[in-house]
Amino acid sequence: MIQVMLDLQKLQLQAIALSLEDEAEILKLREKVPAPILAHFDRLIARGKKGVARAVHGVCTECHLQISSGTKASLAYTDEVHICDNCGRYLYLPDSELLPVIEAPPARKAPVKARGAGTRQRAVAQAS
Repeated sequence: MIQVMLDLQKLQLQAIALSLEDEAEILKLREKVPAPILAHFDRLIARGKKGVARAVHGVCTECHLQISSGTKASLAYTDEVHICDNCGRYLYLPDSELLPVIEAPPARKAPVKARGAGTRQRAVAQAS
């Protein structure tokens, strides 16, 4: 969905006049975005701002402020849409920022403690 919004932003923020093909492409892209997300995106565009920003090294590239560690982690591991807490733009991680998925190592069995001679002597002494 972020890629659709990026394409839409690129078309809408062009300095040149839109052709009929561009307008048709904009309408097609707008159909792919849910209405609440599109409404927030449109408010940002109407103010002359970008609606989508990259998150590079944990910083929003539009307002240049640090994003929370929770948001940064969510950007890396989910496909959900996230908003910058400061400027309100939708955030995405560029491909260079994506973290590799690391599989967890297989669980090891806990070692079984052998009962030593000391344990046996204590058990005999307690029984007496």
